[in-house]
Amino acid sequence: MLRNTLWNLLGEGLPMAAALLSIPLLISAVGMERFGALTLIWALLGYLGVLDLGLGRSLVQIVADRIGHAGGPGETPEEAGQGSANTAGIAGPAIALMGAIGILTGGAVALGAGLLADRFQLETGTSPDEIRLSLLVAAAIVPIALISAGLRGVLEAHQRFRPISLVRMTVGVLNYLSPLFVLPFSQSLVPVIAAIAAGRFIGLVGYGVLAVRQVPDLLRPGRWGRPALRGLFTMSAWMMLNNLVGPAMLYADRFILLSLVPAAMVAFYTTPFELLSRLMVIPGALSLALFPLASSLFRRDPPALGRILDAGGHLTLAVFLAMQAATIVGGETALELWLGPAFAANSASVLSILMLGVFFNATAYVPNTLIQSVGRVDVTARLQLVELPVYLGVLWLLAERYGAVGAAAAWSLRTAVDCGLLLVLLPRLAPGTGTVALTIGLRALLAGVAGLAGLLVGGPVGAAISLTGLLAVGLGVAGRLLRTRSWEKLAAPLRKNRAVPLPAALPAPRMNGQAIDGAAADRP
Repeated sequence: MLRNTLWNLLGEGLPMAAALLSIPLLISAVGMERFGALTLIWALLGYLGVLDLGLGRSLVQIVADRIGHAGGPGETPEEAGQGSANTAGIAGPAIALMGAIGILTGGAVALGAGLLADRFQLETGTSPDEIRLSLLVAAAIVPIALISAGLRGVLEAHQRFRPISLVRMTVGVLNYLSPLFVLPFSQSLVPVIAAIAAGRFIGLVGYGVLAVRQVPDLLRPGRWGRPALRGLFTMSAWMMLNNLVGPAMLYADRFILLSLVPAAMVAFYTTPFELLSRLMVIPGALSLALFPLASSLFRRDPPALGRILDAGGHLTLAVFLAMQAATIVGGETALELWLGPAFAANSASVLSILMLGVFFNATAYVPNTLIQSVGRVDVTARLQLVELPVYLGVLWLLAERYGAVGAAAAWSLRTAVDCGLLLVLLPRLAPGTGTVALTIGLRALLAGVAGLAGLLVGGPVGAAISLTGLLAVGLGVAGRLLRTRSWEKLAAPLRKNRAVPLPAALPAPRMNGQAIDGAAADRP
């Protein structure tokens, strides 16, 4: 788990470093107007990625469930061949469908390139013809990106995070550095986007080679059978709803705040928010490693979910307790050194409040991942649908009265409630996780109370109160991690010989009362 998490972090971190290096050079070479158009095209490609209908993430869960149902490396060659066909039976059609969606979406972008070019031209002043040709090239990236996501899902289900990260690092670095190689010859956006497209195509080839090596039957449509894709579509619909509602709650605060206070005041909120949101790459990398592991173990060894929650949850607590303490000690000083004393004076309290929300948001990642890994994506989607109107109402009231501080308080309150609800719901969906969920919930609550008490008291005394409480919770978390070493036991069931039979009464993951069974999905 730790190794896979580190590979995921590396896969995210190296492209970020490439971005820090390349963006100033790009701005200097192509000018602010063209760079603005480039960022809009990047954003457009990012939003179009949601149109995979949630199939990529759903594919990871169902393929991993099949792997867990089929067994581990001890299987015979005949069983391995059946497992490959079983996996390809659901993965092949799903990837083909994602490719078809990508072609249709890319075609729509190409058809609307003229209209989009006029709109982009109004915003940036760049030539419409240049924007139109750039969009035509960008349209070709859409099917490449969606097919790559499907192939990556197959690899994630098999927990091949090292090669995935190597390909992702290559694609991410090329995404930012490849345009620099064409700048000596042209400052037009067209070759810049073409260079990005070439990098994405290299990634597609890399994922394709790795996926076919893992599941050879992906290249044999005749062996795909006639899989029942209903379970995959049901899960992907809920997953897409998660993908739509989550960003809505993430970005609603700045739009509401902008409608209530001057734009300059919004910066005091958005700047620390953007800074702290980068920390989410840590629990995100951990969750990416845990998702296929939990999906595979759910049927073979249900108690393993408790060990996953124990290891992943306490590891997240340890990291973000330290970050919360660092914010209390040096957050205002860091803001002052970075953006000046005037900005720090207006934004320090916002930073401290948001850090509380980030702490709860990070703590919620592992229970959220476990709920989705057992096939109950509908639970997290419904929870967000219920939270959304309540959050928007509270956000409006607090932001109207307290400005940026009120918006920060509303967001942090929502993440705390969301974390608590996920920890309450998890034991009902994954038996055996109740005791650990209660322990993690209580420790997160105590840390939150310590942080809140320090904010209310304020000054050095408040900081001392917060740090004392965080230290007490941190000692308990550290003791738990050192004492249990749960992460060393997580993958043990997958290493066992397949001769160990599955419990007959063990239920398959369910969605809305219907089983999502990988073995049954290939029935004619």
